Amino acid sequence: MNGAFGREDHSTQKALAARWTIAAEAMEALAGARSLDAVVSVLRAFARRAVGADGIAVVLRDGDKCHYIAEDAKAPLWAGQRFPAETCVSGWAMLNQETAVIADIFDDVRVPVDAYSQTFVRSMIMVPIGRVDPIAAVGAYWSEPAMPTDNEISLLEALARAASTALENGRLFGALESLNDHLDQRVRERTSELESAQDKLRQIQKMDVLGQLTGHVAHDFNNLLTPIIGGLDQIIAGGRSPEAIARTANIAMQAAETAQTLVKRLLAFGRRQPLQPTSVNLSETLENMQTLLVSTVGPQIILHVDAAPDVPPVRADRHQLELAILNLVVNARDAMPNGGQVIISAERCKSRLPVPLIPGQFVCLRITDTGIGMTPAVKASATEPFFTTKPVGHGTGLGLSMAHGLAGQLGGALEIVSEVGQGTEIQLWLPIEKQKPVAVVADGDGGEIAATQGKVLLIDDNALVRHGTREMLTDLGYDVVDIDNAELGLSMIAADFRPDIVVTDHIMPGMTGAELALRLRVDHPEIALLIISGYEGVDLIAPDIPRLSKPFRRQHLQASIAAAQAQTVGRA
Repeated sequence: MNGAFGREDHSTQKALAARWTIAAEAMEALAGARSLDAVVSVLRAFARRAVGADGIAVVLRDGDKCHYIAEDAKAPLWAGQRFPAETCVSGWAMLNQETAVIADIFDDVRVPVDAYSQTFVRSMIMVPIGRVDPIAAVGAYWSEPAMPTDNEISLLEALARAASTALENGRLFGALESLNDHLDQRVRERTSELESAQDKLRQIQKMDVLGQLTGHVAHDFNNLLTPIIGGLDQIIAGGRSPEAIARTANIAMQAAETAQTLVKRLLAFGRRQPLQPTSVNLSETLENMQTLLVSTVGPQIILHVDAAPDVPPVRADRHQLELAILNLVVNARDAMPNGGQVIISAERCKSRLPVPLIPGQFVCLRITDTGIGMTPAVKASATEPFFTTKPVGHGTGLGLSMAHGLAGQLGGALEIVSEVGQGTEIQLWLPIEKQKPVAVVADGDGGEIAATQGKVLLIDDNALVRHGTREMLTDLGYDVVDIDNAELGLSMIAADFRPDIVVTDHIMPGMTGAELALRLRVDHPEIALLIISGYEGVDLIAPDIPRLSKPFRRQHLQASIAAAQAQTVGRA
């Protein structure tokens, strides 16, 4: 029976159109299939209805076997069974890459009759799936012997082609996903390598900066120690007149005070200097500094101060802020060897804050000059300690780094705006203080404060510091008992030793000075207390406890003891 006189003679055009509609739905579903399981699922759902068969089967090539993995039929066929590829119709279709059309299974040598005789199948179509090397096949079966129509063959072949395309697309997508995964892995590995390299580079740069810092500090301190050690050596050697001894001692003291200033600047850069932040009226501060600033810049430079009276107070350490302003004005002056202008202005800012700042209210203090400006390289390094473009002996390289550290320690920031030939603007961002400002008063004459004799308990674990401080206290007329740890001091006081004042270091093995202070405040509030310390852990000391920063001179120690005793009297 030929295709012109088969089952199609009994089908209406309407039924044929419905089958092609089903086939189109199947091909649309196959277009989205990306795996063999998805392809099999679509064929099982649509193929039988599209072709109009009594059953369909999907066969997978499994080595030299044909594995019947899915079927949709009016009665069971061979689902789950495997047959030799050379003895089954699906194997023939895949091996020959050709559609097998069989009108009667008993009249075709390609059909293993024993396998088919137990089923309803009498006629069939088997179409390979896969363009180059078929990996599967789809079969349509009828219970009556008849030649499948051209439309039935075309419908099944169209579904097979769509399945082939889906499998090829799935393979390509799989390869692309694998490639993407590989690329993602390489990107992650490369990113990790870059981050590791950047970390190593940052560590090298840190060590380089640390090396430069150490070298500069060693150089400056050796210069300062030379007149100190040399002067003391001359005094100890004896044989000099009182005038010569006084002259040598004064030189040594100047060197020691310069070293003290250097340490303060280093602590400011490292944001470790002990600060006493208060509410500072910036307009009033600048007004009081104007005479000093005018004399600093000299006659060739015009100084303008433009700070409105309504600029809100800022939270800052007044002394350190004045020092930072002075250093920044000196830098501006040195950038204008042929003269120019320095403009100091201040305004309240709530927007366009520098990146390091959290949202809030700040005053931006700007110090602008019309000098030579900075190259990008100089600007990038300007806040590093000891970095300077000035000739040797004309700058320490700590002015900007100190101001930068001070701003950060106060919760603000320092920004630099500069271009070569266009001058420089230093922006010092300071947080606004909500409390009322403390009035700026001129420093006193620093005259001697009358010594109040009494009993002092001196506690410091460093023997040299302890002995030096004891000598100062003895010269001031105090009766001094010195020990090296706070626990012993508490034991002595518990045993009825009653000093008039306890002078203690802060960082010591065991109990710290701050912990000792809290105990004494509770158990013996009548005993005056003074903490002497450098910078480490200074933030842990209660702000109302009198403290004195190391190093200090005799008059500083005397004044601090008087303040501590006055506070005790006030509490009483």
